[in-house]
Amino acid sequence: MDTCAGTAGFLVSTMHQMMKQAVTQVEKERIKKRGLIGIENQPSMYALAASNMILRGDGKANLYQGSCFTPAIIDEIKEQFECDVGLLNPPYSQGDAALHELVFVKQMLDCLAKGGIGITIVPMSCAISPHPLREELMRYHTLEAVMSMPDDLFYPVGVVTCIMVWMAGISHSISDKKTWFGYWKKDGFVKTKHNGRVDLNHQWENIRNRWVEMFRNREVHAGESVMQKVTHKDEWCAEAYMETDYSKISQADFETVVRNYAIFKLLGAQSIDAKELEASDD
Repeated sequence: MDTCAGTAGFLVSTMHQMMKQAVTQVEKERIKKRGLIGIENQPSMYALAASNMILRGDGKANLYQGSCFTPAIIDEIKEQFECDVGLLNPPYSQGDAALHELVFVKQMLDCLAKGGIGITIVPMSCAISPHPLREELMRYHTLEAVMSMPDDLFYPVGVVTCIMVWMAGISHSISDKKTWFGYWKKDGFVKTKHNGRVDLNHQWENIRNRWVEMFRNREVHAGESVMQKVTHKDEWCAEAYMETDYSKISQADFETVVRNYAIFKLLGAQSIDAKELEASDD
């Protein structure tokens, strides 16, 4: 299920993956007819999503046109389907409290069957900034994992993101589990002038496989991942708890940080001098 389906990118990719795993024709038919559910509010996006699904072989696109907060749509989805996986890339609020990303996350998780898995990519602020919904989310759901994504993942847009993995319907305090945090910053992609981020050196497949294996086995590696028990008051990101692997820091890394810090201090001093000059002129 994707409650903010857009052009159905998540649903199409999921359909292909599910079809690979299906063994019998009955399973394949069930996937096409009942295994994929989406909601999209914008009519133009909805039309594209429906076309996308049909053109790629979906037998019965269970797409709903409307808001994911519409009670009639939500009630029908809960009655007709028992969704056990939710994928979500919610609209980014840009400061609009009424449409905060965690509002969409909670709605998606509330629609899943108990024990279902909800995966969402959200701005890093959702993981580190105080918000009332953080406590509410943990009251009803379990935070299984959070992965810090590359800073330029959405290049040229500058938003820094993370992926959250939740288990729906089971309170974090009741499950009493540690959360796995992954530092997934270096994915092998390189920024190019006209094509955006590209896997120029063909590293992505190996990096992806390693990341997935680490997550599935909840492996802990210095500088890459950590297990930590957290509450709604804590930061939900690897950077807050991860042990630094100093063996990977090169002389060039050290020199770059020192140089950047020196430039930062110099620019700060110049800014103060400029303000003092303006004050004296006044």
